[in-house]
Amino acid sequence: MFNLFSESSRNCEGVSRRSFLRLGTLGVGALTLPDLLRLRAQDRATSDTAVILLWMDGGPSQFETYDPKPDAPAEYRGPYQTIRTNVPGLDLCETLPLHAQSADKFAVIRSVAHRESGHGSAVKNLNTGYPHPPGTNEGTFLYPGVGAIVAKAREQERRGLPHYVCVPTAGIFKGDVGGGAYLGSAYDPFAANPGDGAGALIPPADLSLSRLQNRRALLSSLDRMRRDVDTSGMMEGMDAFTRQAFEMVTGPRAREALDLSREPAAIRNRYGASVERAQPWGQSCLLARRLVEAGVSFVGIGMGGWDDHGEALVQNLPRRARIYDIAVTALIEDLHARGLDRKVLVLAWGEFGRTPRINRGGRDHWPSSMSVMLAGGGMRMGQAIGSTNARGERPQDRPLHPNDVLATVYRHLGIDHTRAFVNPQGRPIPLLPNGEPIAELL
Repeated sequence: MFNLFSESSRNCEGVSRRSFLRLGTLGVGALTLPDLLRLRAQDRATSDTAVILLWMDGGPSQFETYDPKPDAPAEYRGPYQTIRTNVPGLDLCETLPLHAQSADKFAVIRSVAHRESGHGSAVKNLNTGYPHPPGTNEGTFLYPGVGAIVAKAREQERRGLPHYVCVPTAGIFKGDVGGGAYLGSAYDPFAANPGDGAGALIPPADLSLSRLQNRRALLSSLDRMRRDVDTSGMMEGMDAFTRQAFEMVTGPRAREALDLSREPAAIRNRYGASVERAQPWGQSCLLARRLVEAGVSFVGIGMGGWDDHGEALVQNLPRRARIYDIAVTALIEDLHARGLDRKVLVLAWGEFGRTPRINRGGRDHWPSSMSVMLAGGGMRMGQAIGSTNARGERPQDRPLHPNDVLATVYRHLGIDHTRAFVNPQGRPIPLLPNGEPIAELL
């Protein structure tokens, strides 16, 4: 039977608001078979989309990255110069010279603001769309992270790979940025470290692959275990999530995607293999590109260390910014070169910005203004959206909330951000309590 509406587009009444509105624009009498086929193809196309999140844990300084203030007093301007880019009017800090050459391929939002100044509370707010009550600053997530939402929304799509993977470890994304929460541990992220090669994909611990064997033994002898399980009938005794996780970990698609040795040396070096040492951000970005190309829906990359209090702004930021600059521009350019810039949306942000006035050589937490970088997704690039006042203290025009960014991400993924999932208490919880996609990007 022909089905206009995909499973992922239904609400409790069976039709999402987005699908209903699309029908309305055609008019019931105007619907023909080609119209229906076209709509179905569009729904299928939106499911073939992905997001790479560059999580700049600690909160990057907007002044030293995407929103420099060259005309501000020295105690606001900071120690670095401003440079022009290949997009007139879109100037950046000198710490990002390669960004300056690729500015036509990304967009900067300079007017995002919120109210959470603690790391834990801000991280939860930005990655779930929901503020958490007082006392939960460093505590448990009450709401699922974006990656977990995507995994839930696309759970019927079997691709041989998980929908939610974090690089290089699962810890920050499950414990600090967001796992399944009330959706359950089945929607926690898988982990993949670029340094571990083809056996790197590790499922969430609660999926309990230990019922088969010790995880370390599983990862060291995938081929032998696969044969043993297939012939013993053990797969029949596994629950659905464990079985699916086992298939993902041992399957050929995962092993091929995780094998960076398949990449030419020139590509690996372009991502910064020769400058990274303790911060393999470039190889994480390369692995993320391979994962989304193979079918993963959401890859989160941990890029921590941006909590630049005190002298860190001068002592630590230049080297970190150099690695970030190389890795991110390599990812953006590679996605374009491989024709993935419409399928994949890259989002780079942290939990907040930094104080306009320098304090003891550094900058402190400042949620009242922050910058966000987006690239790809078939959106309008080569622009700056919004602005802050002369000293970078607050949005001057086009004020936006982090939930507007999240709504934009969900739109790219073909997920209705007004859709609700039911928590264990039977209460429907919308994906976002507020927020709308950013029109300038669409």
